[in-house]
This record gives sequence, structure tokens and C-alpha cells, in this order.
Amino acid sequence: MGNEQSFRAVGVDGCRTGWICAAWDGESWSLQLFPRLSDLLPWLAPSATICIDIPIGLSRNGVRACDREARQLLGPRRSSVFPVPPRLALEPASYAAINAASKKHFERGVSKQAFYLLPKIRETEALLSRSDANGAAWMETHPELCFAGLNGGVPMQNNKKSEEGNDERILVLERFMGGVLIHDLVAKFCAKWPRSSYQRDDVIDALVCGVMAKLQPSQRLFLPVTGPEYDDTGLPMRICYPRSGSSQSA
Repeated sequence: MGNEQSFRAVGVDGCRTGWICAAWDGESWSLQLFPRLSDLLPWLAPSATICIDIPIGLSRNGVRACDREARQLLGPRRSSVFPVPPRLALEPASYAAINAASKKHFERGVSKQAFYLLPKIRETEALLSRSDANGAAWMETHPELCFAGLNGGVPMQNNKKSEEGNDERILVLERFMGGVLIHDLVAKFCAKWPRSSYQRDDVIDALVCGVMAKLQPSQRLFLPVTGPEYDDTGLPMRICYPRSGSSQSA
């Protein structure tokens, strides 16, 4: 896998058994699967950039301006930006208890999808509070926003779980990964990890998050456009995505 502290840019997406990481070490791309997000830390170069597809920062009521603006930008793919849970949901409790508390305090429930993501949200927030994670730049991103930005601002036409959607996204990735053969990279990953550990679109999402992390700062935009909101712990609630027209093989 290379030497420790070699990853300069990393895209991260959660999967059934942990986290898929698409890592750029300055010369080549690799795909890794880490059971815990903290397992990535020893592999990060100083001042590495990590773009992760997980909510960073939760508002009291679960409403975030960055999510609202992301849905507006994505149009036909807006449903891929699901409502995040309110901060109270981070306390260990059953789905029924969390859903009831959210309805009582905010007159809106918590989706099952959001509930099942809570362990990874908790894991991410715990990691970001660690001193050994402070040297890197951790940014929340969203794969569909990344694909749209890299595609000239045009959202993908097909659902990512369909064959057409998979092929459509691979074509975009190939334009921005310096001639990397995506199919070979994915095949090498699949040969190493059992298929039950992840879904195919988890790998593709990690790759586009990796492309996002490798972009120059001037090639990144953030939502909300007026600047980040901050949650009660001081975490910025913002989503980064590529500036339309970002150069290929960035």
C-alpha cells in the first residue's frame, strides 16, 4: 500500500464494513478499505486534504442551508441529498425514541436512512475532535454535486445504481484522473475485498470525492454561498464541490 504518511488527497465514502478511501499519493491512485476512519490517519501526509461524503456538523433541528442549496443545484438528482438528523439524534437511543423526540421538538421526524448513518456521523465527529486529525483539511462533500460540477454543472442523467449511471460516472472520472483506467483500479479493489463489504456505487463515490480532494483550492466552491453556518460544537456546516470548468487531470 506504500509508505505511511503518503496520502496527499483522499476521497472517503462509507460502506457496510467501514470506509472506502480513494487516495492520491502524489504519483498514483489507490483504493483502500479501512474498518475505522481513524485507521486512515497514519497514512495521511502533512496537510493532506480529505473530502468525505458524510454530514459534518449537525444543526439543532436538522435543517442546514448547505443541504437546501445542494438540492437546488442538483435538480433531478436532488433526492440524493437526504435530510440530516438533528443534533439530539447523536445521543444513543432507539430509532423510535429519536424519531419521537425530533417530532416533539421540531415537528419533523428522522428518516430511517439518516438513523442508520448515525454511527458513521458519530465516528466522524469524534475523529475531528482528535488532535492528531488537526493537521489535515477535512471537508464534507457530496458525490452527485461533484459529478455535476465536473460535468460542466450538469447533473448526471441516470441513477448511480443503474448500469447506465455507473458508466456515465466512470466517463467523468476518466477525464479527471490523469488517464487512470478506472475499471482496472476498481477490479484490483474488488479482488482484495469481498463483495459483501461494499456496494459498487460506494467505490465510484469515493473516487469522485478523491478527485474533489485533489483539486486546487481555487477550483472548489462551497455551499451555502454566503458562507458556512456553524453547529453548537463549532463545526462548519458546509459542502464543497467543484467549480464548473475545473481543469481535467487536476
